[in-house]
Amino acid sequence: MVAGKMEFYNSLKAIFLHLDNAEKAFLSQFNLSVPRFYTLFHIYNHPGINYMDLTDLLLCTKSNTTRIVRSLQKEGLIDRKNHPDDGRSFQLFLTDAGKDLYERIYPQYVAHVNKLMSHFSDAELNRYSLVSFHIENTLAEAILGGYSAQAEPSSRYSPQNLQEQNSPPHCEAEMSIYQGEKPNYSNLIKGEKI
Repeated sequence: MVAGKMEFYNSLKAIFLHLDNAEKAFLSQFNLSVPRFYTLFHIYNHPGINYMDLTDLLLCTKSNTTRIVRSLQKEGLIDRKNHPDDGRSFQLFLTDAGKDLYERIYPQYVAHVNKLMSHFSDAELNRYSLVSFHIENTLAEAILGGYSAQAEPSSRYSPQNLQEQNSPPHCEAEMSIYQGEKPNYSNLIKGEKI
């Protein structure tokens, strides 16, 4: 059992490293690191976001967020303003230069992701998305939510419970714990063709 867990963990880690390396290579042409790109991404999509919320979205420490924001500020890509309701807090916005950069990069980023994902059929993308959402949710709960590694996983997500569902799996929206949405795993049927 331990060997199977390590094999699975190593597979997840390898997937992450492949995707991370591909993102690093893509973003390097714009002189951006992955955290700097996602900082622009989150501020673009959440104008006026504060440091704490940005830190949560980036899954990093407040000091790392501060360092990234300062770097982007020095380059004239981010503006920091006092929060109108809380003088101790700041809101973050993209400058015109930051918006221009993001709007130039993002369509190319989407094309880059589409090219990578084009190696999978629609059926595979649907199945793998549901499985990855389940993995993401389970690990986020285990790591961030005080979930005990010794405890049994929720029966709602057990393979037997998921196999007993009759309707075919589907994935209609991009969902992520980072957006505060939880996907519905009840239609995942392990091993059944979509």
